[in-house]
Parts: sequence; C-alpha cells; structure tokens
Amino acid sequence: MSMKFLVMVLGRGSNKNFSLMLFVFFLLFCPSRSRIFAPVLLDYKIVYPDIARQMGIEGKAVLGLLINEEGRVEQVKLLKSSSNDILDSAALETAHTFIFSPALANGKPVKIWVSIPVEFRFEEIKPDLWLMEVKELQSAIAKEYKEGLVYDLYKLYKKLIFSPKKTLDIKVNEYIKLAVLDKTAKLWDGYWKLYPATLLLFVDIIYRYPDSFARFEAEEELKKFLEQEEVLIRTNLNKTSADTLIFRMRQAIGKP
Repeated sequence: MSMKFLVMVLGRGSNKNFSLMLFVFFLLFCPSRSRIFAPVLLDYKIVYPDIARQMGIEGKAVLGLLINEEGRVEQVKLLKSSSNDILDSAALETAHTFIFSPALANGKPVKIWVSIPVEFRFEEIKPDLWLMEVKELQSAIAKEYKEGLVYDLYKLYKKLIFSPKKTLDIKVNEYIKLAVLDKTAKLWDGYWKLYPATLLLFVDIIYRYPDSFARFEAEEELKKFLEQEEVLIRTNLNKTSADTLIFRMRQAIGKP
C-alpha cells in the first residue's frame, strides 16, 4: 500500500512580512493490511534571517527529514538548494524546530523519512496595519509589563526595519513618527523628509524599555545595522547631513 500526505503551513498573523510554506510528502510501502497514520506537524519556529528579508531574498529549498518515533527531527538533508546559502541555512535551522506527532504503523510509532519543500516568500508590510499592531502592543505593555510582550514589540519593529530597501518609501516615516517616543523622534529632526527612519525603531526600544532584555539585543543589532546603513546614508545624503545623522545615532548607543 502507498500513502501520500500533504501539510501546508503559512506564517501566522495577518501582518507578516514573509510567509513560510511547507509541503510534506512521503511514500510508505507496507503490507496492504497495515494501518498507517501520517505524522502531523504540531509546532515549529520560522527562521527567516533579517538580512534575507532586508534584501528581499525569496526561494525554496527541498529538505529530507528523518522523523523518529517521538516525532522529533533526527536527521536533515538538503535535497535541493534554494540557490541561496542564506535561505538554505535558514531552511535547515527551521527544520530542526519541527515537532511532529509520530507516524503510526499498526498503532505503533515508526521512524520515517519525509520530503519537505520549504519556501520563503516575502510579503510587503502595510504600514497602517503595522502601526495598529504596534499601538496595541505598546498599550498592553503599559497596562501590564511583560518581557515577552516587549520582545514581541521588538520583533514587530524589526519587520519594518528589515523590510527590503526597494519597498521602503519615505512616507513610512509618517508611521514611524507616530510609533516612537518624542525623545526618540527628536533624533530624526530635519531628516523626516530625507531618509527612512527605520533606525529609530532600535533606539525606541532602548529608550522606552531601558531595563528589558530586548534593549540589550536592540543595542547590539543597531551597532551592526548602523555599519551597513552608513554606506546608504552617505550615498543618499550630502556629507554634512550624513555626518550629523550618523553622529546622532552613535550617540544614542554611546558609540564613538
């Protein structure tokens, strides 16, 4: 007897800047009297690298997974490359987060190989919906502070920060200005109509929640991001304007 099983999982939430599609196929060969139940994907964590989102990289990798009797991924093989090393690594990392209910043969858990194409597809953020989610999270944190909620807000900020540059319009600054503290917004005085203010979202986490774990992550990521962003800032602004903006951002994180 042969059996074919299909599972499709989309990135959860209406305001995702990416989606992950999983198609799970496998073929079982066993006596015709055997009763076979396919493994079911119960949980997973999407891994879509920030740099891949920022560059707008899309692609599909095909993986082979060995699922053991406990429903855990025991082995992972790259069967077909996405043609991008970043996405291949992300697909492999994502696969290790999969948790399945085990396949059953005659009522007993069995080990099985599964072939899975993992597709990363970018979806453009809608700034108005993004701002709505941001405000909801900020209000929830104000009512009851929770580290998890702060980190959720930081992840939401990062979805805009790491949007592909080609999709970012200067109009996005209208939404960023409404999302951040006045103290944060002042860092961009004179630049709101000149350059996308996504860098401010790192700073806003630092200023808004100085004692949070997310704050320390935001500081480190801002340092790395600023190194890349400096090139674009200097390309798009005159020397005086670029120097001033970069100086402000470095001061915000105490970087000389």
